[in-house]
Amino acid sequence: MQAYFTGVLAFFLGIIHITGGLVIDGCPLFGCRPSGSFSFYLQVPRENVTVKWVSSFVLDPVPNTLGCVADSVNIVCPSNGPFSEDKGYVSLFVENGTIRWRDRVLHYPTLPLLDNYGDVTGSDGENLVHYDRNGKLYPIIKCYGLKPMFSMQLVGTMYLLLVSEQGGLVVRDTNAIPVAEIFLNDTVQRSNGTFLPISQPVVNGQRFYLLTEFVPESENFSPSVLNLQRLYAIDIHNRPADIMTIAWFYNFEMEHTDIPADTVVPRSEKMKYIMSSIQAKQNLLWDYSSQSVYVSLPPPYMSNRQSTFWGFRDEGNSSSLTIRSQLDVTHLATFEADSDVNDANNRGSYLWVSTSDSKFCTVRSDGNISRTIDINSIFGTDVVITSKVGLVRENDTADDILLFGAKVTESTDKFRHVISAFPNAKLNDVFYFVAIDTSSPSGHILWLKGLPDTYEVKGQITGLSGAAYREKDQIIFYADNGKSAKIFSIN
Repeated sequence: MQAYFTGVLAFFLGIIHITGGLVIDGCPLFGCRPSGSFSFYLQVPRENVTVKWVSSFVLDPVPNTLGCVADSVNIVCPSNGPFSEDKGYVSLFVENGTIRWRDRVLHYPTLPLLDNYGDVTGSDGENLVHYDRNGKLYPIIKCYGLKPMFSMQLVGTMYLLLVSEQGGLVVRDTNAIPVAEIFLNDTVQRSNGTFLPISQPVVNGQRFYLLTEFVPESENFSPSVLNLQRLYAIDIHNRPADIMTIAWFYNFEMEHTDIPADTVVPRSEKMKYIMSSIQAKQNLLWDYSSQSVYVSLPPPYMSNRQSTFWGFRDEGNSSSLTIRSQLDVTHLATFEADSDVNDANNRGSYLWVSTSDSKFCTVRSDGNISRTIDINSIFGTDVVITSKVGLVRENDTADDILLFGAKVTESTDKFRHVISAFPNAKLNDVFYFVAIDTSSPSGHILWLKGLPDTYEVKGQITGLSGAAYREKDQIIFYADNGKSAKIFSIN
């Protein structure tokens, strides 16, 4: 039992940002790294771009889609197969996308962790499982009080963090034994309640950050007075007692709504809203270069506001506010190098944000925008970004390439001209997979692929190296059309 968890966590030590870090293979967890940078190394195809394979097995759309994880030996996606036992993970052969094995234990789990051998660790809040790359199942570990599961994350060198939708935070050490558990309970305006997670946690060493929203214990409450959101910084310590402690938190302004103050909302309705809406945007990113956590703050329940953008420099026992902007950010990414390369040849990293009006901006640490790539202008028509954004480089000195799914609903003259340059794309396509080269100031389309049968790219983009197979690297993404889903590989 202890050996397999120790092995998994030992690999992920390389992902935590330390000097001499291990080279990361693909995108082996949500956000590709614990920091939530959504970045990885990939030899992106530049010509003769083809669909290498498309999954052919039956796959229904997955609720709250987060995409897949992948490395050079394994691809793992949450599954929604035709049978009741097909609601866990499905592992695919990287060569052709056929099924290697299915997980028959879990029911709609969160995204798993992959180690560099292709082994899988995952949970649905009821069970914690570990499979080797070939599908051998190790002893199942029972979880208590975590269902429904919200997220799983690796913190530091020896701790696994499990987060429940109900607000429970549980830490397990390398032998899988729980060593700490807390609920973020508090009293707001004389109402007792719990701050529930509304974002995937991101990690800075042995500290993690979690964005939350207050939900009162009472079954009915007024939404006009309890819309408080809070950012937590929580430490996990290597010591026998008080292992998990709150370092600091920041209360965002309590927003009022146009809903009458005497409106009564069932607690279950707010819970349902939070759980159904949090997957739409990526809300947190930890940036090592600026020692800051960035927040795309969604509007609270029953608020008509748009998202706002915030930056906080972590000062240890407190934080300092560096950015407060009305920018409506839908996704954040920054390239995180595997090693602390900081010489003249290193291109350095930029904080990229995508906005609700389909622009990509690079944001300085003071919040000023230094560069904008307008996707609508490039396409010559209105574009909606449908997926998380993958940020890839061929090496530390290369330019950033942005990978994402897009929806186009109107064919203008300029759009027809753009499409004509890409023989594999069609004017009647609605959904596309897009690669944007950022080497020019305004960016340009490196290539785009039309998707069949109105399949929409969702969740995170991942990739894998083909060096071990003497093949080209692959880009992996999930897409569905509301009735069925497929996994695509591009190289």
